[in-house]
Amino acid sequence: TIFFYQANENDDGDDDESLDELMELLQASSESHADDDAAWANLRKEIIQRRDDYVSGESARKELQALEIQAATHANLQKEIDLAQKNAVEVEARKQMELESNKVENMSKDKIALMAMYGYEDGNDNNETQNDGESDKPVTNRDVAAAVNRQNTQKQKSVQTQTKQEARQETKKAKADKMAKKEERRKRAGKKERQA
Repeated sequence: TIFFYQANENDDGDDDESLDELMELLQASSESHADDDAAWANLRKEIIQRRDDYVSGESARKELQALEIQAATHANLQKEIDLAQKNAVEVEARKQMELESNKVENMSKDKIALMAMYGYEDGNDNNETQNDGESDKPVTNRDVAAAVNRQNTQKQKSVQTQTKQEARQETKKAKADKMAKKEERRKRAGKKERQA
């Protein structure tokens, strides 16, 4: 009967002591080979040889496993790199197609008409004056609407330059006109009653 002796790779000092204790236990419990020291020495050599074979096999298996993991990781990374490059090429192609479709000669007639009616150029001309690093020309529709509102407000402010005194006189005149009309209606109503 052969007993398998297995120990950790790091327990070199304890391995010999454990093996000696195991051998003594086996020799003491053996009825047939208790006094045959050559058989026990052969068994000890065989156990040590099998243990060494096992440890070297395990280290080779771990190295092979590490190499397989490294190869799989490398393959996955290469796939991701290829996919990223493919995506970058597709994005660049889409950008080029978009640039080509935005050119006037590639636009449909309806789009050209809409651009002519509602579009504006988004570029910096050298003739534009710069105020604090910002151009006077609005960039978005929201900016265009805000600029139009500012212009309308300025026009209304310039037209309505009425002072408080003028407003009071106007109100006083309106009240006087109203009272005069009221008095006129009262007089007419009084004449009709007398005639009847």
